[in-house]
Amino acid sequence: MKISKKIIDNLKKGGVDFYLSVPCKLLANMIEVLENDDDVYYSTVAREEEGMGICAGAYLGNKFPCIMMQNSGIGNSINAIVSLLQLYQMPVVLLISYRGTPGEPVGAQSEMAKITEEILQSLRIPMLNCSSEKDLEKISTFSKHAKVIESPVAILCNFELMSND
Repeated sequence: MKISKKIIDNLKKGGVDFYLSVPCKLLANMIEVLENDDDVYYSTVAREEEGMGICAGAYLGNKFPCIMMQNSGIGNSINAIVSLLQLYQMPVVLLISYRGTPGEPVGAQSEMAKITEEILQSLRIPMLNCSSEKDLEKISTFSKHAKVIESPVAILCNFELMSND
């Protein structure tokens, strides 16, 4: 739970105060941290694109939103990201469990891992790759960057980092 707590603490330092998640085993500890945090709003959503709409509403309600999901969720939400968040310049932190990276035992996850960064680059979404604990210190500054550029940013937390939590 040490990694998850550091990630949430750094997101909060960056101003994030509204969290949604789509179920993922690697996010379970972060979800537990958020469920016990009275200083922020947290809820689950069934689908990533639904979460993008809720994040947009939260931003319009003066919140700084983060949606937590697997990298496969990027594929599910491309249209919502482009035609809502980017079109209307809404800063949202996309916290992504980067399934299919080294250490991943589920072979089916590897195909999405091969194209995750390429998809984010095509969408012109800045990325922060977190593969070790030292990378977590960059999260607060990177989160604030979303507000500066008025656009989503992606934080990729690889499998080994999250499985050591």
